[in-house]
This record gives sequence, structure tokens and C-alpha cells, in this order.
Amino acid sequence: MVIRVLEPELYAQFSALRDRSVGDIMQEPVVASQDSTISQIIGLMDKHDAYTVFIDFNGRIASINMRDILEYRDIDHAKPSMVGKIVPPLARTQRIGYAARIMGEYRLRALPVVEDGRIVGQITSDAILRMVNAYGIDNVSAGDIMTPNPIIVDADSKIASARGIMIRHKIDHLPVVNDGKVAGILTSRHLLIALKPPESSKGKADIISNKTRMMDLKVSGLFDKHIVASEPNESVKSIVSKMIDNRVAYTFVTVGEELQGIITHRDVVGLLQEMVREEIPLYIVGLPEDPFDAELAKSKFATLVRLMRKVVHDLSEARCNIKIKDMGGERRRYEVKVNIVTLSDTMSYTANGYDLAMIFDQISDSFKKRIAHRENRGKGDAKGRGRKGRESIRYKVDFYTLP
Repeated sequence: MVIRVLEPELYAQFSALRDRSVGDIMQEPVVASQDSTISQIIGLMDKHDAYTVFIDFNGRIASINMRDILEYRDIDHAKPSMVGKIVPPLARTQRIGYAARIMGEYRLRALPVVEDGRIVGQITSDAILRMVNAYGIDNVSAGDIMTPNPIIVDADSKIASARGIMIRHKIDHLPVVNDGKVAGILTSRHLLIALKPPESSKGKADIISNKTRMMDLKVSGLFDKHIVASEPNESVKSIVSKMIDNRVAYTFVTVGEELQGIITHRDVVGLLQEMVREEIPLYIVGLPEDPFDAELAKSKFATLVRLMRKVVHDLSEARCNIKIKDMGGERRRYEVKVNIVTLSDTMSYTANGYDLAMIFDQISDSFKKRIAHRENRGKGDAKGRGRKGRESIRYKVDFYTLP
């Protein structure tokens, strides 16, 4: 996508859509149980023509999509709890701009809508596209939002090679070329349905034999030869209409027979995502893979920095480094280090634990104590009772939660 940061005028044109509520375009969710097998989940995807399935893991909602499943070699024996990623739940009243940002940043096509702890709906990229199509946008062209020079795969390549490309680059669509010309499209759906173990498989050896055979097949035997294409000067409305009419999540951008770029749902959804502005530079290294934990870390860190700005008026920069210290089963123990840079000093706080929210709360408490101590020390110094020398401003705390 070429437009990474929208011009203010263009950004403002989408405000009416961005400010609408999630509930306005909410759809029925596709939900699986905790004890579902991956094969059963693939079956649900195929039955409901869905890219994403949700599972409620004791109050935390996991999203499992087609590309997630492709990453696992032993599809039939992979556990949903290992494949899925915990995602932030939405409320009906939240803005579509917020949902679009989460979907764009984490390459998601759907987010769950939750009420009273239950999954009651979902917002999908397809629903957002239909809203954009109804709204009518004529001043943004394909050339503005396309991803130029897309990654391609040769028709003679093996399925295993195409799968590796999708996993490595986190993409779902591969233009297929034959003799240097675009011949069609290969998607993660094509691969997943082909790799799903047949119901007639009688055991692990049978499943492995079938999968090995499929991975050795050529792309030419699997890709879709029906091509959806647009020209660089076509409007977003025209592009979206083609995607909807052809029931696809992409369009090629071509000039004659030459492939210029590709547009997917993600590029259109990106037009609606809200901007997040901070008055000072914030840097976070090591964000968790789960969108839920990543958003939690960003939100907590931003809140912490806003709190600090109220009392540290020369704050110029804030950095956060998140590391996984060790893993026990599906649990992760984190170390979070926060550096607050001012014009005259750097304050550092480090905390360890299993719960990111509680770790950031602990760091926030440490900061408050530090500020209170500094203010009290200042009063003492004014009365001639202050200590000489400068004390360390590094705090380290350990915080654990029960398993």
C-alpha cells in the first residue's frame, strides 16, 4: 500500500465512515469450541466461506485464520490454543476507525464483538468494503493504495514453495505467472482446503502421505485462472465493486498485460483506520505476537507516559523494551523495561511477571513513588535536611500472578 500516512484532506473525507459504530455493520460470527480440531475448524471456514474463526478460551477470545493454520506442518494434530492469537474484543459502540486500525496493524480480517463475556458478532473486512462501496469514493485511485511490485510465484513451482512464501511474508494472495505473464491467483484458502486431511484418512501415516503428496504438486494444478484486474486510475469505488461482485479479497492492478501492483482488503481497510498521535516520541521494542497483548502494552505504555508528562515537564522521549524471559507451556514470563528520557536525566524502571497489564501498573506505581519521594526530598533540601549526592533512580520490581 503506497499511502502509509493519509494526507489531512483525504483523511477527513473518511471521517463519516470512521466515526460510525461497529454495531452498524456487525455480522454473525463463526465460532468453534475449545475442543475442536484444526480439521473441524477448516471445515467451518469452508462451510461458512469464512477466513476467520473465533474460540472463547475462558474469557479470552482467540482468532484463528487461514494463514495462521498454514504455519503448522501437522495440521490435523495442531491444537487450536497453539494456532490462535488472542485479539482485542470490540463493543458495539466502538468506532469503526479503531477496529480498522487493529485489523490493519495486525493483518486481521475480522474482530469479535463481545457482550457480557459472550461473542455476539464480528466486524469483517468484507463488511467494511461493502460500507465503503455504499458510501462512494471517487477521488482515490488504485495507484494510490496498491502494493507495487507484488511477490509472485511461478506456475511450475511446488505447493510447498508457495506455502513458504505466504508464511514468510505474511500474505494470503500470490499472483501466478506462466511464461512471464500473469496467469491467475493462488490464495491461502486454495492451499488450506487442499491440505486438509480427507475424512477417509485412517491414521497418521495416511495423513502424512496425503500431505506430502499435495506439497509436491505444482501450483499450476491449484491456482484460480479467473483474474480480477483494475487499471491504476480506477477509483476505489470501482475496485471495491469488483471485489464484491467477484467474491474475492484482491484485485490486480495492470497496464495491458503488465502487472503493476495488487490491492487487497487490507489496503482498503487501511483508508479508514484512525490516526494515533502522541505529543512525544514513543518507542516499543518486542511487542507480543498476540494482537490483544500488543494493544494492551501500547495502551498501558501510552497511559503511563501521559501520567508522567503531568509532573515531568521536560520529558522528551519514552522507550519500552519487552522481553520474554522464559515460557512454561503456553504461559510467558515477561521482563518490561521503561526508559523515560528528560532534558537532564533518564529514569529507568524494570518489572517482571506473567501479566503485562499488572506489570505496567506496577511500573506506574513505582514512578508515582519516585515522584513523591523526589518532591518530599526537595522539601527536605529546602529546610537543610537533604542528603548530599545523587541517588539512583533505577527501580526494579518483580510481580507475579497465580497460574
